[in-house]
Amino acid sequence: MTNDEITGLVSECLAGKKESYEPIARYFQGKIYRICYQILGTPQDAEDAAMDVFIKAYRSLTGYNSQYTFSSWISRIAVNHSISVFRRRKLENDYFTQQVSNQVLSTDNQCPEKVFISDCRESDLSDALETLSVKFRTALMLKYQENLSYDQIGKILDIPVNTVGSLILRGKKDLRKKLSNTQTLNKGA
Repeated sequence: MTNDEITGLVSECLAGKKESYEPIARYFQGKIYRICYQILGTPQDAEDAAMDVFIKAYRSLTGYNSQYTFSSWISRIAVNHSISVFRRRKLENDYFTQQVSNQVLSTDNQCPEKVFISDCRESDLSDALETLSVKFRTALMLKYQENLSYDQIGKILDIPVNTVGSLILRGKKDLRKKLSNTQTLNKGA
């Protein structure tokens, strides 16, 4: 299928003929599955991600620029989505592993009061992170949970390295402020 044929089908979809998307999805399904599989590593995850990619692409058809190949456009969506799924799963696994090991270590070596205080601090940190803007939270998580360099973060977020440093510094400043506010509120309670 040529890019002109695909562009014609995209135009039909945008004009309300939804069934014109089916040949596009069929044509790219193998390629998108392979991209997702290479990043995620399991057939089930790749199938789920590929399905999500086609839904995202369909919903974003108005953003497709026909000056570029549709193949590149949808592949970029697949890469971004798969990386996002991979990171989310890795963070969930890391968090779960950390929680289990913290509980085992803290209950073996500490009294119940210290365990409670430690859990409260982790909860405060988690709550404070959730209130940060997405750009600060993302930069901090990539730096401190993924242990990525500023250069790697800049490539992922598509921003200059100096901006990465600025986001991390401002994110840490906001996080400290939110945590100090939480501690002040907890002391007053």
